[in-house]
Amino acid sequence: MSYTDLNRFHDTLNGQPKDRVPVFAGVSLWAAANYPEASFKEIALNPELICKAQMWARDQIGHDALYPMADPLFLPEAFGCEVRFSDTGPIVDPLSLSINSLEDIEKIDFPNPKETGRIPVMLDAARQLSQKSGGEIPLIGTFEGPFTNLCRVIEVEHILRMAFKNKSVLEALLDRMTEFLIEFAQAYIEQGVNALFIAEPTASSTMISPKMFRKYVLPRLQKLTHALGVPTILHICGDTNPIIDAMGEAGSDILSLDQCMDLSESRKRVPETVLAGNVDPVKSLLLGNIEMVKKDALNCLEMAGTHRFILLPGCAVPPTAPAKNLKAMVQTAVDYGLDGH
Repeated sequence: MSYTDLNRFHDTLNGQPKDRVPVFAGVSLWAAANYPEASFKEIALNPELICKAQMWARDQIGHDALYPMADPLFLPEAFGCEVRFSDTGPIVDPLSLSINSLEDIEKIDFPNPKETGRIPVMLDAARQLSQKSGGEIPLIGTFEGPFTNLCRVIEVEHILRMAFKNKSVLEALLDRMTEFLIEFAQAYIEQGVNALFIAEPTASSTMISPKMFRKYVLPRLQKLTHALGVPTILHICGDTNPIIDAMGEAGSDILSLDQCMDLSESRKRVPETVLAGNVDPVKSLLLGNIEMVKKDALNCLEMAGTHRFILLPGCAVPPTAPAKNLKAMVQTAVDYGLDGH
């Protein structure tokens, strides 16, 4: 019986990988932007093209996961937000809504978590990739968390003001968004997704205080992760030193850390949690060369150790990052093994 990528992932969760760390390249956007046989917009609207782009990217890079999506903006789009496809990727425009009372929440048309907008495209892509992979590859459903999705749907400045002026309304909005995301994530899982990557970039310590994180973000992340039956990866951008202890309480099996974070120090803060990261997506993967990528990846492996660690970029891979650099990140982990020899 062969040792599959999914076996390696599950063994890593238990601190006992047999050959090397898993490498998740996080290439949903990169694959859709670089697949040579269709445009980004065509891929984002077509589950078969998403599958082809994902399988092509895996052949190009050799990483250990598949991602049934092209971009995360299909969720705010399902709320009625306009998504514009540019050369550098999609951009979303929030709704023109002013929410000042509990009654105003009814102005938001919460979508069907299985049927609205492009959601069925992603669910079908998950089903097709699950069939193609035969259950032997981590199939990672990626979406943004309650706080970030709410800040996509409604102007982020309005949401941040609500944290001081309309706390009960903000909490009610976040609770509604969390329930929606639970139903959507469960639909993803029903189609074969066996791990979830939850990104909360708007909950970064550069955006909100640790106190706000504990009050508004953490309880919803806990509710979300506890409702799901598959491993979850939590990613928050930037310097998360002020909130890493709280992140460790969110219920996620894995914490994905930005490239500015010290993996060895983070290991001391959350010793029981699997860490993931944090090859620099810009300096190394986009602007660097193979030797720079190798040095960066080796540093991650040495700082984090190899038994409870997943190698991946510190944040989203830029669409114009060279494939050879992404491949070098993967090959570095393969060559390093578990002990560097």
